[in-house]
Amino acid sequence: MAIQKTSAIVLKTQPFRSTSLIVTFFSSTFGKLRGLVKGVRQEREMRGAIFELFTNLDIVYYEKTRSDLHLVSEASISEDYNAMRGKLDCIATASYFAELTDLTSEVHDPHEKIFELLDFSYRYLAALPPARLSRLFEIKLLNEIGWLPYLEGCITCQAPLERGYFSMRQGTLLCPNCAPAHPDAKPLDREPLAVMRYYIHHDLDASIRFPMTRQTEKDLEVFMSSFLLERLGKPLKSRIFFDKISPVLSL
Repeated sequence: MAIQKTSAIVLKTQPFRSTSLIVTFFSSTFGKLRGLVKGVRQEREMRGAIFELFTNLDIVYYEKTRSDLHLVSEASISEDYNAMRGKLDCIATASYFAELTDLTSEVHDPHEKIFELLDFSYRYLAALPPARLSRLFEIKLLNEIGWLPYLEGCITCQAPLERGYFSMRQGTLLCPNCAPAHPDAKPLDREPLAVMRYYIHHDLDASIRFPMTRQTEKDLEVFMSSFLLERLGKPLKSRIFFDKISPVLSL
């Protein structure tokens, strides 16, 4: 078995037998990984705390060639993103980022930009509005994995567009002339389209500074929720939880 070392952010954990954990990571080098960590759930054993959700670790693992479950031999904390952990809305949003990344990524499919996106989002989650950061996260993630559709013009006739119609079923942007052929196509206004285009073509620091009205933020939230539901076929558990606690957060 080859020995590998990488930085990796914990996406989820699950107990395995009486003392071990199966941990899903997103790594900077190898993409999503699943690792078995032995002996971390024994009484008075503190190593289990290292594998807390959303923690950025330096890990060493034995890579198994006939399984996607590798054996983690060493781990140390690189960044715990402690500033976000005392706020319920931040924890709920962090859970959403982790679940969405897990559901949309494949094991052993390297995407350094996704690791950087997770790291950036967790670093700034306590300082930035979670809703604004969520839209950036969704658009950047979906663009990186190839789910975000062509947004520069009409997919049918290639006409350039400042606003248009979007078919959730087909995942396509359409002009007014081509939209009638897609009965499910709904209007997509100028501002949300401009934000998505800007996010696609600019880095994280520039994107988070891009101005956006509250109405555009709401329009993007509706758009991304509908698009993800169409692609995933079900709502995310973390999103359902966030919607349930939203009334409490607004008090």
